[in-house]
Amino acid sequence: MYTLYILMGNINALQTNIMLFMKEWAKEYDTPIPQREVIRVMGERGIKHFTTLWSLNSLIKKGFIRRGYSEKRNVTKYVMIRNI
Repeated sequence: MYTLYILMGNINALQTNIMLFMKEWAKEYDTPIPQREVIRVMGERGIKHFTTLWSLNSLIKKGFIRRGYSEKRNVTKYVMIRNI
């Protein structure tokens, strides 16, 4: 089984900010970024959590990031597939 990613156009400013944050996280920690961290940081920048989740799902559909899930810890994490 494989996953098909479709490039559906350019990304908006919020998605760009999320990608830049994810890039900094990967550079500093060298691990997948937890969903909770993305929501927390975007919340500090004044973005509501449901808007952040919508943007993360859009980035997945556009093929920029991939979502993973850990059942042991009940944590959703994201990994960048492509840079902006």
